[in-house]
Amino acid sequence: MISQQKKTKICIITASLGIGGAERSSAILSVMLTDKGYDVTIISELDEVVYKYKGEVVILDKMVNLKNDLLRRIAKLRHTYKIIKNKSFDYIIDTRSRQNWLKQIFVNKTIYNKALTIAMVHNYKLSLYFPSNRSLARYLYKDTYKLVGVSEAAVKHFEDKYGFDQGLCIYNAFDEKLYEKLSKEQVVLPKGKYILAYGRIVDEHKDFSFLIRTYAKSKLPLLGIKLYIIGDGVDKEKIINLVESYGIVKHVVFMNFTSNPFPYVKNALFTTLTSNFEGFPMVIVESLAMGTPVVSVDFKSGPSEIIVTGENGILTPWKKENDYIDALNKMVEDDDFYEKCKEGTVSSVSKFKIENIIPQWQAILPPIK
Repeated sequence: MISQQKKTKICIITASLGIGGAERSSAILSVMLTDKGYDVTIISELDEVVYKYKGEVVILDKMVNLKNDLLRRIAKLRHTYKIIKNKSFDYIIDTRSRQNWLKQIFVNKTIYNKALTIAMVHNYKLSLYFPSNRSLARYLYKDTYKLVGVSEAAVKHFEDKYGFDQGLCIYNAFDEKLYEKLSKEQVVLPKGKYILAYGRIVDEHKDFSFLIRTYAKSKLPLLGIKLYIIGDGVDKEKIINLVESYGIVKHVVFMNFTSNPFPYVKNALFTTLTSNFEGFPMVIVESLAMGTPVVSVDFKSGPSEIIVTGENGILTPWKKENDYIDALNKMVEDDDFYEKCKEGTVSSVSKFKIENIIPQWQAILPPIK
């Protein structure tokens, strides 16, 4: 436990505390660090607070009341600068995507310049965090204390492309007790057997179209096994129309986003994931923690570091529809195979529990003398 007389001060910079894997992981990180005695402040750009957090929270949207977009962004930067200057943080953990690299150079050099900065990389898609030019990327992060990727593949990807030597992998953690508590919340569960997909309905990212095509061609609709989709997003209407075009409206049920999907996850036959790219998909960890197997395509990055076919689900080649259809069918036709997968779920994610992840953070966040 860190001395209560002089706590190490940490600032977590996040887009929000609601709706998104990176946002949920930021909230969990605040809980982990606060519980270990760190003095945590969260600076959230947006007024979206859904997930449980700990520490002081500053919501920039509440501090800025300007209609002009440029002036609003400048005002937010000014407030961020004042907070960081007044608090004299020892460490800053930036969990946001950083596509505007000119803005980020200014932030790194002017706002973050005196604190040890940890830049999180939550996605395999490097354009969300780095300029394409190698020299610019190295200049942007040359003074960054650590570049923390949430999967081994993501870290290798940015190290290979840009030649960074301060990268390391720290997986997103999950709160076992919280998940179990949330899974017991009273909700109206689906009647009969169902499989589940949940997340933002953005097809370029999550590729729900692939899921609809493969589900429609599988044996599951004929067997009365429904597909539940929980989430909202810009492509929801597109996916609804695709369901109609395949004539499977009565087999696919859409539900709006919920901050607590766990009762539905726990009671599903299995969950599905068909993304084109991720960083470290918490959908997989959440599902396995609930004792529910996962059928996922092998996109970059994360699934291959969690799923072992036949032990906790099925991992199929990326974009191979026939393989995914076969996987869906196998999970409902081969009872022995399914039960073996189900038995291996919970134990397969034990390394991602808070108590196993927090020591890795403590190792890079020693008290400043």
